[in-house]
Amino acid sequence: MTPTNHGFGRLICGTGGALLIVSLFLPWAGGAGGDLSGWELWTMADVFLLIAGLVAIGMALTGGRVGVFRPDLSLSAAADLLGLVATVLLAWLVIFDFPDGASREIGVFLALIGAMAVAGGAGDYAPLRARPGSRN
Repeated sequence: MTPTNHGFGRLICGTGGALLIVSLFLPWAGGAGGDLSGWELWTMADVFLLIAGLVAIGMALTGGRVGVFRPDLSLSAAADLLGLVATVLLAWLVIFDFPDGASREIGVFLALIGAMAVAGGAGDYAPLRARPGSRN
């Protein structure tokens, strides 16, 4: 069996989680009333993005080997799922549900990049490549 190095994926996931959290404090929407941060713009999506970022950082720090509630559910799987849902949620918010008359600012795009990095860095792609040691 060939050992695999998941360090780069962990780095991407942790960086994406940190970027996701930092982006909440940056301007997301600009308009006549001034800039709104991610905290001010959304009511519940901001809390979800904070949780996704924290789980991603936790996955990066622990290597994803810490089970959450069950030994077969790891932080890697949780970060991957939360990152994927965050990516879809942010894409939906940016394309379809953005406030009328508001301009999209840098924070929303950095959040989308961070969410994609979390999902991409936490994903286990060994089964797709059919490498030795991959899970079935």
